[in-house]
Amino acid sequence: FDQPPSLMDFLVVLDFEWTADDKRKMEPVSEITQFPSVLMQLTNGSSAAADRIICNSLPVDDRIPPDLKCQSKSSKIDAICFSVFDSYVRPTLNPKLTMFSIELTGITQNTVDSAPTIDAVLIQYVHWLRSHGLVDEKGNRIGNWAFVTWGDCDIMTTLRLELLYKSIDLPPCFNRWINLKDDAIFRRHYRREPRGGLRACVESVGATWEGRAHNGLVDSINTAKIVRNMVQAGFRFVRYTRGLNRNGTPFGTT
Repeated sequence: FDQPPSLMDFLVVLDFEWTADDKRKMEPVSEITQFPSVLMQLTNGSSAAADRIICNSLPVDDRIPPDLKCQSKSSKIDAICFSVFDSYVRPTLNPKLTMFSIELTGITQNTVDSAPTIDAVLIQYVHWLRSHGLVDEKGNRIGNWAFVTWGDCDIMTTLRLELLYKSIDLPPCFNRWINLKDDAIFRRHYRREPRGGLRACVESVGATWEGRAHNGLVDSINTAKIVRNMVQAGFRFVRYTRGLNRNGTPFGTT
């Protein structure tokens, strides 16, 4: 018999914030203003002792809420959040934030004015991924892991188009991801559509929403709560749903 696909070892949940306006499209492209991620390790539930070893070996980040940290009480598969990356980003094409963007995200003009630009943030981000053994020095993926997003706008649209316009290379690891919301993953597991926005979906699975919506790190953390709920209930994250081909053109399920 064929062996089932291997469970992914890590998931990197991300949710960017970017320049926006309620009256007009951002030209020439939207620009990321907050670049956060939370890193989750998946345990296979082989034994409680093995899971305790994993728990004891993971670092502790105070930004991670208790319901995403290690709670090794039984030998079941789990998804444990243990590292966070978060950086604000200074836009250069439209450096002055709109009032709509400030009110939506809570990100102020002073915050972005003192932040690094996207090229510098990408270097820091790849270094963070590399520190956990997920990429090599050129940003190529190492091992069996995936980005997880709540929709396709983050990587497929905003990050890809901003870097394309600014002639900045997209790190190769961004060529594959899992769209938790739009590619039937949520619907297949919970047998219902992900309606009502991210907060409603988080609360609908019995998780506690924490923080201000439309803060990128807050949204990443709360998306990770859905991921953990799914994994603990038996969902197997084994394959990507979206990607970019060699020419940078998106492909994947709809």
